[in-house]
Amino acid sequence: MNTNTNTNTNNPLFRALGNGHFAMPDKYRPGVTFILTLDQIRLYLQHDADLRGGVNPTTIPSPVGYDEFAIALNSNADNGIQVALVLEDNSGVRIQGRPPTLAELVGLEATRRTIPVPRDPREEAGGKWLDPRRSELMDEALWDNLDRLRKQRKWKERGVAERQAKRQRREDDEALMPFTPSKPITQANAVAGPSTSATTRAPSPFLNSNPPAPTTAPASQPPAPPADGDTEMTDAEASEAAKGAAQAKAKGRMPKK
Repeated sequence: MNTNTNTNTNNPLFRALGNGHFAMPDKYRPGVTFILTLDQIRLYLQHDADLRGGVNPTTIPSPVGYDEFAIALNSNADNGIQVALVLEDNSGVRIQGRPPTLAELVGLEATRRTIPVPRDPREEAGGKWLDPRRSELMDEALWDNLDRLRKQRKWKERGVAERQAKRQRREDDEALMPFTPSKPITQANAVAGPSTSATTRAPSPFLNSNPPAPTTAPASQPPAPPADGDTEMTDAEASEAAKGAAQAKAKGRMPKK
C-alpha cells in the first residue's frame, strides 16, 4: 500500500465533529469552515469519479455545493489530491492530480460501521448460571442439555464475529480505493410495471349486470274435440251409463262400451 495513503488516513483532511459530521477549515479564508456529513462526502467523491470517467457534466445531475467543495478541497489538500472541477458555462472539466479516497478525507475509523455490543444478562447476576443450591437439584440430563446449548451459542457467536470481520475488511478496502464511475441504466435493466391492458384478464361471470330472463310455464291446451264418429252423450245417458258401470262392477264384470 502507498505510504502517502497510510499517512493521509492517519491525518485526515476533515475533522470529526460527532454524529456523522465533519469540518474542514479553509486555510486561505480565515473564519470559513466547511461542515459536511459523511453521506455528502460520499456523494461528492462519486460525482468526481463520474466526471473523471468522461461523462458530460450537462447529462448528469450535480450535487448541491459540489463546486464549493471542489474549490475548497483543491486549495487545502496536499499530496497531489485534487477533484474534478466543472468550468464556467459547462465548457469542460478540469482534472488535475489524483482522486482522494474516503479514508484520506475523514479517516479510516470514521468509515467503519458502529456495531452495538449486546448486553449479557449473566453479567448482572455475577456471571453464574446457577447457585450452589440449585446446582445440587439438577440431574445429568439437564447438564448435558446446558452444555449443548453453550456449544451452540459459542458456534453462533463465532460465526457472527467472522462475518462482521469479513464485512469490516471489505468496507476498509472500499474506503481505501478511489470511487469508480457509475454504470448507466440500460433498457435491459429496466423493470417493467404492471400491464394496463383491458384484455389481460377475462371478465368475471359474477360481475354480469344483466339478470337472466324469467322462465314461463307453457300455456295449458284445451281438451281435444271429439272425433267424427263419437257422439256427445246427454246428461241422462251419462247417468244411465254410470249406474250400469256400478252394477257391472258389483257383479265382477265390466260393461261393454
